[in-house]
Amino acid sequence: MVGNSTLQNGRSWAIGIGALVCVHIGVSLLVPRSFGLTAFGNILQNTLLLCATLGFAASIRSASRRSRLFSTLMCLGLGMWFSSQVLWTYFEVYLRHEAPNPFAGDVVLFLHVVPMMAAVAIQPHLPQDERAMRVRTLDFALLLIWWLFLYLFVVIPWQYVHPTVDVYGRSFDLLYVCEQVVLAGGLFLVWRRSRGNWRRLYFDLFGASLLYCVGSLSASEAIDLHRYYTGSLFDVPLVASMAWFVRIGFMAREVQTDESGAAPVRGFGLWKARLAMVAVFVTPLMVGWAEFGGSVPQTVRTFRLLLTVAVMLTMGVLVFLKQHLLDQELLSLLRLSRKNLDETCRLKDELESKEQSLRWHSLELQRKNLELQEMSFTDALTGVWNRRYLEEIVTSEAEQVLRNYQRSRPSDIRKLDHRDLVFIMVDMDFFKQVNDAHGHPVGDRLLQMVAQRLSTVVRKSDVLVRWGGEEFLIMSRSTDASGTPAFCSRVLEVMSAEPFDLGQGLSIRKTCSIGWAAYPWCRTAYEAMCAEESIILADAALYRAKALGRNQAIGIVPTDGVSQNPAAITLSAVKEAKPPLARVIRTSWQEPATTSHISLNTSDSADALKS
Repeated sequence: MVGNSTLQNGRSWAIGIGALVCVHIGVSLLVPRSFGLTAFGNILQNTLLLCATLGFAASIRSASRRSRLFSTLMCLGLGMWFSSQVLWTYFEVYLRHEAPNPFAGDVVLFLHVVPMMAAVAIQPHLPQDERAMRVRTLDFALLLIWWLFLYLFVVIPWQYVHPTVDVYGRSFDLLYVCEQVVLAGGLFLVWRRSRGNWRRLYFDLFGASLLYCVGSLSASEAIDLHRYYTGSLFDVPLVASMAWFVRIGFMAREVQTDESGAAPVRGFGLWKARLAMVAVFVTPLMVGWAEFGGSVPQTVRTFRLLLTVAVMLTMGVLVFLKQHLLDQELLSLLRLSRKNLDETCRLKDELESKEQSLRWHSLELQRKNLELQEMSFTDALTGVWNRRYLEEIVTSEAEQVLRNYQRSRPSDIRKLDHRDLVFIMVDMDFFKQVNDAHGHPVGDRLLQMVAQRLSTVVRKSDVLVRWGGEEFLIMSRSTDASGTPAFCSRVLEVMSAEPFDLGQGLSIRKTCSIGWAAYPWCRTAYEAMCAEESIILADAALYRAKALGRNQAIGIVPTDGVSQNPAAITLSAVKEAKPPLARVIRTSWQEPATTSHISLNTSDSADALKS
């Protein structure tokens, strides 16, 4: 049951690790290099390392006695790795600049493998007594001192004694890879000699360590070549190995409770003893390397010689004291930098907050102004534009028409089509009778329905305005006055063809009267009358239509001979519609629809008014 559960959990973890790696690859490919990508990479790696550390820490209390030291050492190694990553994150996320190269946390990063080596060296899957535990603890101390000595001898001279970034990078990479190869080799040997769930655990540790070795080597080379940045594809193997360590940490409790992997000790203790002897034997040879180790600066040679003679422990204390003093100075500078950064961030946050608030209030004010402007230009009862709106736009519309005529040659003015404005005044016939007979609410409803019918007739480019009371005005843009009688016939038809259903069983059939005039009123004398005078002329035509019997349209247009005396064109003269200046076009509609265009002379108009 334990083996089946471990296998099932292993498959689930494999799927999870694969998904996490795919997500990281997608983010690395899709997101460009930025602070957000750096923060994502650092937070992800810190989270994975913290989870791996906590996984082994949780198994310490429940582990058997022979497995407790293994979990403790693994927890220590992963904790050191996590602390180094936190320091890296401090530079990149908190201080927002690249971590220095050489990096102060490299020694912690290098030494975190040592407790993991010791955890493998104690062989927790084998039965062992108190003496063996003490020996393995001493092995851990010797292992720590040995690797610390190697780091101080190979790497430290190029970091502090004679700073050389390139040599430092190559030295660190070489020694770090050797350390990880040794760890992977030890895991391979232990895996070959173990059984059961311990065998699976060692295999996972071997695979994760080997993957981490490849990832750290590629990342270190990229750092030396100045091509690395956190969150890039170089971090994919590292993230995969970290996720693998998380899986191992949380599966360690189940594996450590299984005693089926126990096997007799055969030669592994002898191998460890020989390894210790090799380390002791090699140490004096380091004196020769320090003295005759190639063409290196004299300062490096002296440092290595003193380091080897004084032995690793003494030199380690000296390095610790020096690093402690440097840390105190660095911490003082970091505190000042942090204070300035906090103050800058606070001021920046306040400024962004105020800018956002100001931007929001500005947008809200604009929206309110637009709403108020639209409300001020809209008739509250019918929903169409009001007279104020027309007064706002009529000047600019008239100026546009005048510019069109001014740009045209005199010989082409008569050929201009669809450039004029036409003002059409519509008034409901006998509207007062509706208010008197049925009340003002019914009259208001009738006006709303009239506006709706007019909206179905006008074009989108036209402007429908409630002029006042039961009067509506249509300003037709970019049109030709010769087509206005047909349009007026359509309006007459729409108004009178169907009764208005006012609700509650009330249906009323109404007609309307129309008066219209174009602007410019005369194309050959387009500056003789202004747009406002054309509106007055349309109103005069409306009264003429009412006087002639209602349910018809009257338009006042220039005669053919008006071009002979353009100076005689005045509003008062044109309103009379007397030759040779003006004539009247009359349009009516009856069922079935018939439209007639009648040009009346002055005497005909007078007779019609008398009738």
